[in-house]
Amino acid sequence: MTRILVAPEASPPRLVELDALRGIAALAVALYHFTAEYSDLYGHSGSLWEMRFGKYGVQLFFAISGFVILMSLERVERVRDFMWSRAVRLYPSYWTSVALTFTVVTLFGLPEREFSLQTALVNLTMFHELLRIPHVDTVYWTLTIELSFYLLMFVLASARLLPRVISVFIVLVVAQTLAELAAQAAGMTFLARLASRPHLQYFALGMLALKHSRGEVSLPSGLVLVGVSFAHEVLVGSEAPAPVFGGVLALAYALSRGWLRWLTWRPLLFMGFISYPFYLVHQNIGYVIIRRLEAAGWRPDAAIAVAMTAGFLLAILITYRVEQPALRVFRQWRRKTAAQAALPPHLA
Repeated sequence: MTRILVAPEASPPRLVELDALRGIAALAVALYHFTAEYSDLYGHSGSLWEMRFGKYGVQLFFAISGFVILMSLERVERVRDFMWSRAVRLYPSYWTSVALTFTVVTLFGLPEREFSLQTALVNLTMFHELLRIPHVDTVYWTLTIELSFYLLMFVLASARLLPRVISVFIVLVVAQTLAELAAQAAGMTFLARLASRPHLQYFALGMLALKHSRGEVSLPSGLVLVGVSFAHEVLVGSEAPAPVFGGVLALAYALSRGWLRWLTWRPLLFMGFISYPFYLVHQNIGYVIIRRLEAAGWRPDAAIAVAMTAGFLLAILITYRVEQPALRVFRQWRRKTAAQAALPPHLA
């Protein structure tokens, strides 16, 4: 059984800022989908300002995950508890969202986004992309990346490498970059794309922010990690242009310095609280709503407002009726098993 000890001098996490950043990222991605991407796919019935840069909220999500997952692993006593808690956090909401999206799209239709029941069932694994199975909702592409990062961090924690995680990620980002460059040079497009999928450079920024906030990383190590990560963006590139890396880096640095504590607007914090279910359900269901309303003569901005509202309401429902109850059951089970393990053998 692998155990991880928590450093007693560790400073308390600034979760308020993280929730606010999650909320901002979720809103940015949704506005991109409902304005720019919808326009590209189906065309709005009228002119509308398109928030094309909102798509890069995903890169901010990855950096936030780097911060949160490292912090979570440093706080758990057993590594397997981390994996169980992540599964309970992710899967119930995800299964509900897959079912809702598949049902709505099947009933009301959405060109080029209608799939069979078999495809939807394979999507429930969250590893369907590895099997070359299409997404019931295209936002799911980030989930395989998140799960791969969790697995990597699980391995590092099991090997007791978390204290050296910055050095490890320097090596991993360099390896990722070299693998992509080699695959591109050999004309192996699929392998180059596969090598780029981990997005380690963005997760690294979040972990670096956590370490820097505690004074647990030297300036040379931090600069090297930022340097190799930026080199990846310049030499290879990713879904986001290089300036996006600079923006995420700036936010990560501000987070580490405590400069984002002013992000305490309650609606934004609540948006961060429901951001995961909102992210999962907003896109295709929102597209169905916008298509129907615009076909009925609604203005694009009004149709988008209704789609956003529907996403909020569904996210609130999933959060309070699925996600939070599942987490409560898991925590009760964990407390019960911990109490039983603490009993003498003749009383257990």
